[in-house]
Amino acid sequence: MALDIDKELKIFWITGMIVLIIYGLWFFISYESYHAVLGQAGYFDPVMARLVAAMFIAWLIVMIRLYKKLDNWEKIEEWVLFGVMVQILMIIVQIMGIAMYNILNAGTIIAIIINIFFTILGIHIIIQKRK
Repeated sequence: MALDIDKELKIFWITGMIVLIIYGLWFFISYESYHAVLGQAGYFDPVMARLVAAMFIAWLIVMIRLYKKLDNWEKIEEWVLFGVMVQILMIIVQIMGIAMYNILNAGTIIAIIINIFFTILGIHIIIQKRK
């Protein structure tokens, strides 16, 4: 059974928007509660977390505006590539956090799983669309 790449692109886009709205708003409004809920020990910087949240919210706004252009690969290809690059860099940063600062907790594990999912799906979409 062949997969419908356009349907996969919509899944990638919509789930990406959902993740960005959840983490963006949660981090922006109350990063302290995220820190408390997931039991993160060690380094705690709510200002940096809110800066990341602001970038997530901006990314979400761009994704919402581009949603109606999903049928035009040329208009969104660079954004999909951007998303994949961000995911890969986030995985690297999380691994560095584990290796260098011993930051291994539920939040880190959840983030790594989410980033791996979006990286694999994004790379798959890019490869399929270029064929």
